[in-house]
Amino acid sequence: MACKGMEERDRTLRQCARGVGVVALVFSLTVATLLAVDAARVGPVETVRSEVLAQALAQSRAETATPQTVAFARELDRLARRAYFNSLSFRQQGMALLVLGLLLTAGSFGVACRLSLRIPDPRALSGEDPARADRWAVNAVLAAGALLLMTAAIMQVRQGRQPGGGTADRALRASLINPALKPGEAHACPCRRGTSQTALAAQWPFLRGPEMSGRTTLTNLPLAWNGMTGHNIRWKSKLTRGGSSTPVVWGNRLFLTTGDSQTRSVMAYDTATGGLLWSRDVPDGAKGGEPLPETSEDTGLAASTPACDESRVYAIFASGDLTALDHDGQIVWQLYLGRPHNTYGHASSLVYCGEMLIVQWDQEERSRILAIDKTSGRTLWETPREAGMSWSTPLIMPLCDSYVLLVHASGQTWGMELATGKKLWQVEAVTGEIAPSLAWEKDVWLAANCYSRMVAYRMPQQGEPQQLWEWDEGNLPDVASPVILDGLVFLVTDAGEVLCHDLADGKQLWYKEFEDGFYASPVAAEGRVYIVDRKKGVFRVYGATREVKELAVNPMGEAVSATPIIAGGQLFVRGHDHLWCIGAGAP
Repeated sequence: MACKGMEERDRTLRQCARGVGVVALVFSLTVATLLAVDAARVGPVETVRSEVLAQALAQSRAETATPQTVAFARELDRLARRAYFNSLSFRQQGMALLVLGLLLTAGSFGVACRLSLRIPDPRALSGEDPARADRWAVNAVLAAGALLLMTAAIMQVRQGRQPGGGTADRALRASLINPALKPGEAHACPCRRGTSQTALAAQWPFLRGPEMSGRTTLTNLPLAWNGMTGHNIRWKSKLTRGGSSTPVVWGNRLFLTTGDSQTRSVMAYDTATGGLLWSRDVPDGAKGGEPLPETSEDTGLAASTPACDESRVYAIFASGDLTALDHDGQIVWQLYLGRPHNTYGHASSLVYCGEMLIVQWDQEERSRILAIDKTSGRTLWETPREAGMSWSTPLIMPLCDSYVLLVHASGQTWGMELATGKKLWQVEAVTGEIAPSLAWEKDVWLAANCYSRMVAYRMPQQGEPQQLWEWDEGNLPDVASPVILDGLVFLVTDAGEVLCHDLADGKQLWYKEFEDGFYASPVAAEGRVYIVDRKKGVFRVYGATREVKELAVNPMGEAVSATPIIAGGQLFVRGHDHLWCIGAGAP
């Protein structure tokens, strides 16, 4: 009787395990079918591109745009972004559920198989072998699971290579290696040679200024001006070609980039007069006749801000071309990195430390971080990574007597050893389409992105960063980077908001809202924060205080999307139509 009771129990358990396995198998097949249908119907997960959205955004920037038009465009853009993130989340969660369902299916039939292997009562034997059926079921599930996972992997790879990632494109990508160091270089990192930090302080050599922070120690800056009346305007020069990059300045030369489907160029202006000194077209490095990548109207082919030093200017374009020119406009060296596959167009800007130029090449496929020798164009190191697309600019942050390189993308912000390109740590700071760059002050760095959060980390002398706080109770920047000054965090959003937070705990101290949104990042100097809206180019100057203190409102009279820069006691502004120089005491 006891044996018979154990058999009945085992039979019941086996049937339950088989039942769970069948349900899990049906669930897995359903998830796999939904993923396959979604992939076939939607294709690669990309940001929504729509003629209606493009027209709405264009109309919202027109001079005749009404508040209703602007609100409609913002809502349409928000819905498009939400559709992108929902589709991405659907596929990621679907793959996780598929793997979980297959594991549960295999485990359930495996349990049933083990129960079938127990020695039964000989008196109850029949011609059937339950263990054999369960073994067949386990093998079938494992084979089906392997097939489904292989199919999903193939689809993912194919999607990652569309539409411009064919064999020809891959073959024409730069053949980059890590060459051996020259004799004597083993203990002399190129980041320790060349341009010094002292020399940088008086210039504006990067998108985010000499400290890559959006602030400067320069003084005697203008407070009030008017681009429409000419008050405190030293000069303005007509811009004949488009581009959304920010200018950079070294000494008496201002450099900026322009580009369209015909040519990409680097230009130099005299900072004293605004006169054009030279313009140099950069040849297309693609030799196989590959078409230029598609870019959004806002980004274009010349969105990355160049970098400059005492003898050269370095520029990168969305065509995949990286080049160095001397101050007279002669090309010193040029590299071709391959056509980038990027929804809006490549926009990460260049930075350097000493003789080491850093390139953040985060694309849909073959993302990598590169260190290039500024003098020769030689690759010092290259670190591949699977980060997806990012439009953020790297940050070289001083840490004790060394530096740490921070590279920022969705769900993964890396800390890297500057000398070798070795990945030191990774944290999940923010998610989404990452355009705002990191901000920092002392030993704290901060990330913020719309539809995600703002989060601050403290860098210890060794080890991974320690999270201090996070804030996600309101709108955050879509494009503009934060700036930190004297323990206060200042942010602007494309919805027209200006925010001030306490760096110590993340609490919001004050908030202002305006009709027009912001693309240009705020810059800070002399206890002031300068911001400019995108549509009308109205500058507002705030005191870096815990209570809102508006010091001046200065109209430019034209749209401004590029970040203003500070050099030689003057502000330089790239507007939609003109390049401006603003200085106190000008007529």
